Amino acid sequence: MIIGLIILLVVAAVVIKIFMDKMSGDALSPPETLELEAFRQHCDALCTRYVDNNFAGPEALAYCEKYFEIDLNRNGKIPGEAGMLEGYGLCEDRVYCFNIKECNWGSGSRSRLSPEKCRDVMCDVYTERYGSNATAAEYIVNQIEFGTCDEYDEEISFEDSTSTVQTLATWHTSLFTADTARCRGDTG
Repeated sequence: MIIGLIILLVVAAVVIKIFMDKMSGDALSPPETLELEAFRQHCDALCTRYVDNNFAGPEALAYCEKYFEIDLNRNGKIPGEAGMLEGYGLCEDRVYCFNIKECNWGSGSRSRLSPEKCRDVMCDVYTERYGSNATAAEYIVNQIEFGTCDEYDEEISFEDSTSTVQTLATWHTSLFTADTARCRGDTG
């Protein structure tokens, strides 16, 4: 009978340990944390403001230019670190709203504030503000930055079948770099 009670106590301790480990917060991990959900809600609010204000340029800028620092790989470091979110490789110190939650208000492709649409709206607003497409494009490149991580960081790159290193950090680099960022009518 004593041996039965000891076995019962050991089993109870194991069950309690498993239950406590599940309840410790680890269930919210990679990277669906409360912090990321708060960022999603903030971006959603900026999107709603953009739609409610009849798609005003300044409201688009608030959404398009808003970024957060998020520890995606949960190593306690952010500057210089890379991580994955929604299938995109990102620098943890420059995670933009369009990476976290795309702004949609309808069912068509024209009913969303994608990175491409952000660039176009930013071009319109900054060309009007600065009077030059080239100056607007230059300003945009400085506003939307990749971050401080290496685009070939092991967290966001892989080696393909030809042993060439490929990066998954392509969410905006083709839209917002000095080599490619152009506003309509920009010749230089």
